[in-house]
Amino acid sequence: MTAAGKISIALYHRNRQCYAVKIVSSRPQASRILVGKSPEQVLTTVPLLFSVCSYAQAYAALQACSSALGRVPEPKIEAAREMLVQLEKLREQCWRILLDWPGFVGMAADKKSLKTLMAFDAQFKMALFRDGQGFNLDSELSVNTGRLTTLIDEVALLIDAVIFNGDLHGFMAIVNEEELLDWLRDNKSLPATLLNDVYRRNWQAIGQSKVSCLPELDRQNLNRFMEQEDLRVYSQFPHWQGRCFETTVLNRQRQQPLIMDLEARYQNGLLVRILARLLEVSQVLANLRLLLNTINDDFCVTINTELGWDIGLGKVQAARGLLIHRVELWQGRIKDYCIVAPTEWNFHPQGVVAQSLKSLQANDSELLRQQAERLINSIDPCVYYDLTLIDSDKAQSTHA
Repeated sequence: MTAAGKISIALYHRNRQCYAVKIVSSRPQASRILVGKSPEQVLTTVPLLFSVCSYAQAYAALQACSSALGRVPEPKIEAAREMLVQLEKLREQCWRILLDWPGFVGMAADKKSLKTLMAFDAQFKMALFRDGQGFNLDSELSVNTGRLTTLIDEVALLIDAVIFNGDLHGFMAIVNEEELLDWLRDNKSLPATLLNDVYRRNWQAIGQSKVSCLPELDRQNLNRFMEQEDLRVYSQFPHWQGRCFETTVLNRQRQQPLIMDLEARYQNGLLVRILARLLEVSQVLANLRLLLNTINDDFCVTINTELGWDIGLGKVQAARGLLIHRVELWQGRIKDYCIVAPTEWNFHPQGVVAQSLKSLQANDSELLRQQAERLINSIDPCVYYDLTLIDSDKAQSTHA
């Protein structure tokens, strides 16, 4: 496993107003390790390189290698793989909710519930694939529909209990802020406690930025664009047609009625981002059931993802946003490999985190730090980060 690296964030402020943000990443370019390997070796190595979102990474690698080899994906197997990625999304969102959110409101982290949720991974794999191997070129389905139905029900019950305090259905029915406020008055769950704290502090709109959500990119256009770029630079500082975009859970939840209603008031501020994460949790549970229906469907449409001879591109919606793998083969070996992770989009020096933090203002440094930490958490790096606040007024006074 490669070292994960970290992200260093320096927030400069003056007169209670942030005016500059500097973001430096020490995340390694793990894709260099893959050059010279065979596609089969790549698919064995990639899950070992990434401890976070390993399913999404393995799936993106498989898509890229399969496409470069001219293989057309079988829809039912793709649905089974997507089910594992959805389960991983659920786990990663719950990681933030159960471990990080309690600290924002003076509560203890719920490690026990998260451990219970993580135990479902192996059970889903064994109920979907022969020997539990879902991300190989020769993976075979071995679907136990009854077992999967039970597992999905058990996951839903766990999420309902430990996150929504037994009112998941009530939360899913909310379509506007008025209904949200009614739900918050009656619910004692962790999310309700956090959201009530946001309202009490009047922090609903903090962290707004003009950085747009990344539009949907089809493989052909994305590949043509990447062909014109220096991929070693692009993997660290991605852009689309010269612009920075964000790719977060908000991208996937923007069409939800509640998000649309709240964006009209608070744009892409903190409240909207917190609720997007909660909506993602509830949506994943529905997606698992839909994917199981797809696996059992007698009619599935096959999609050709080939780009050209010996070139392949994988595109997966991971927990934190769009993950891209691009591969070039030469005589059956990896000639070039590029990975563009969502963290590189979102924590780009001019990206959504930098622009959102730059909009913050508070009466003292401690409140400013609290705002920044909640905002960074809502956008979510996949690695450790450190945050340094630099008071320019004090620095000038000391220098004088």
